[in-house]
Amino acid sequence: MKKHQIFVSILVVGAILLLVYVSYRSKQTVYNEPNTLGNTSSNLLNGGYFCEYDSHIYFSNPADEGRLYVMDNNLSNFKKLSADTPSNINVAGHYIIYGRHNQNQEKTKENVFALSDTGLYRITLKGKDIKTLFDSAVNIVNLCGNTVYFQHNTQEGIGTSAIGIDKSEQKEVLDQPVSPYAIEKDKLYYCGFKKEHHIHVMDLSSSENTILKKGNFAYVTICNGVLYFLDLSSQHALCSMNIDGSDFKTLVNQPISTYNVSPNGNYLYYQIDSGSEPNGIYCMNLTNHANRCLATGNYNCIHTTNDYVFFKEFKQEAGNDTFYYCLHDSNDQPTQFQPEKK
Repeated sequence: MKKHQIFVSILVVGAILLLVYVSYRSKQTVYNEPNTLGNTSSNLLNGGYFCEYDSHIYFSNPADEGRLYVMDNNLSNFKKLSADTPSNINVAGHYIIYGRHNQNQEKTKENVFALSDTGLYRITLKGKDIKTLFDSAVNIVNLCGNTVYFQHNTQEGIGTSAIGIDKSEQKEVLDQPVSPYAIEKDKLYYCGFKKEHHIHVMDLSSSENTILKKGNFAYVTICNGVLYFLDLSSQHALCSMNIDGSDFKTLVNQPISTYNVSPNGNYLYYQIDSGSEPNGIYCMNLTNHANRCLATGNYNCIHTTNDYVFFKEFKQEAGNDTFYYCLHDSNDQPTQFQPEKK
């Protein structure tokens, strides 16, 4: 009888120790490889509402007040991960990192106990173990390696800061609201904001800052070693050049309001706004420079995954987010994106 009791006691103690170990491990940060990126540069330019990672697409569901969902990359098998409404979704390794924007949500039992409607947050890929990285409103979140770069309010206005995915080493990167969309191999490419609009490159390790190209530019992003940006002095024409400043090109000599580049760098999507061509979403095959119009009208929030492009119909009133999608290599008309609500 005593042997049985001892055996049972050992099992109970073992189970308790296992639970303690599992709980401890779940709270330990799992780190990424140094040059890991959380989303594509031009997805973040468009709000970061879609992010593809490991055969899944993490997205802000327009059918459920923009809450955080995941689906298979063939646009099936929808699952809600969080009651948060995210922007700038970054996914890599074990975590999803995003800016929370719950201020416009209808109050329900899912969010009524949330301490803040805004901030910078980290959860696991299964939507568990939420962690606050920064507890004030943020904008333009970009994960590179184990550091998150983001815009936020400061006493002087808007600044650009960095913080570790474990909430360590918060520091100011720049004292101006530059857009940290374009980061590659510890280099930040951005357009000046306060005194000029040149394209700069900043070494994030040493803070060495160099002007890469002088001009009047905005919305610089990066894809496979090529920078894309708008030339404000040429009526918002869409241009590109290499990361060393060479091979400057004007790709679309029309007024462009937003754009996106597919992850493989083969397709360029852009919205023409009041140009010689009708307003609409267009696609350029960057291999042969063939153009086609996907849809006439006014659209924004262009996002790309390996197979698809998504874009939203522009409407003045809030709460009417209608997205469309199509395959990169298809000539079919765009289809309305109608995800399930869980």
